Amino acid sequence: MNHLSSQQISHCLIAGATPEAAAHVRECKACRAELERLETALTRFRSSVRQWTDSRIAWQVYRVSYSLDSGNRAAAGVGSALVHALIMATVLALGSFKPVQLAVQETVSLIAPNLSVYKPPAQLATGGGGGGARELLDASKGKLPKIAPKQFTPPRVDSLIDPKLPMTPTIVADQPMPNIQANNYGDPLSKLGMASNGIGSGGGIGAGKGGGIGIGNGPGVGAGSGGGIGGGAYRIGGGVSAPVPIYQPEPEYSEEARKAKWQGSVLLSLIVDESGKAVNIKVARSLGLGLDEKAIQAVEKWRFKPGMKDGKAVPVIASVEVNFRLL
Repeated sequence: MNHLSSQQISHCLIAGATPEAAAHVRECKACRAELERLETALTRFRSSVRQWTDSRIAWQVYRVSYSLDSGNRAAAGVGSALVHALIMATVLALGSFKPVQLAVQETVSLIAPNLSVYKPPAQLATGGGGGGARELLDASKGKLPKIAPKQFTPPRVDSLIDPKLPMTPTIVADQPMPNIQANNYGDPLSKLGMASNGIGSGGGIGAGKGGGIGIGNGPGVGAGSGGGIGGGAYRIGGGVSAPVPIYQPEPEYSEEARKAKWQGSVLLSLIVDESGKAVNIKVARSLGLGLDEKAIQAVEKWRFKPGMKDGKAVPVIASVEVNFRLL
């Protein structure tokens, strides 16, 4: 049987041996005895150095104290220097041993932990609503109607003419919501403008489908589905992919901007819904001279590949920059 070399036995002493070498030491009496002898010698050496160092330090401390008491400060400084030199010599002596050198040469790789698993996932709001009357203008700004557990009559900007069975318009929500003071019903998040029930369908006010207010689908308020308060569009990241434009007609130039030779870009914030349409478009950075309106008109015609989460299309908040350049 081949015995281990001195270097392999040193690796066993510092727990750095290979599995084969460790197994050999357990089976070979000669190698195990050599390992025990080396370990005993190293232990005795460490104990001797520690005792010798402690006695020397104690003696030097005594000398320094005696020198300070006698007023010989120069001797005290020399004694302090000798103590430090002794400690350094001891450290260098220990560093000359092969097991210590092998232990120093070992490296530990630090791996940064993946903290993304602890990031809370984006949650889609459960409530929401929407509506509209297929009108050309966006929904008007106004107050929210009465909250009720069930909706019988959706809100409208224009009142019905001589209804046979008049009822108070309601929305479905189980929590208080911020509102504005206004004389007419409408979308609190919309812009001031002419009275309109919105471009959606199914009654109500907004750009969605249903009897509520907003861009969602249901008798509530916001961008979700069902009753309650919506607005639950995802943000890009955390497993949510960004929408990708697949059809981008160029915007038209306004006459005012063309005459003024006005150029630049309009930044729009919007939501790309599950069908790939841009809804709830708002101007985040204006350019003026009628170009903001032209940018919104163009983006309303755009079509996107919708954002995806867990393999399903979801509404995603996005920003779009529309450039206007004169040739």
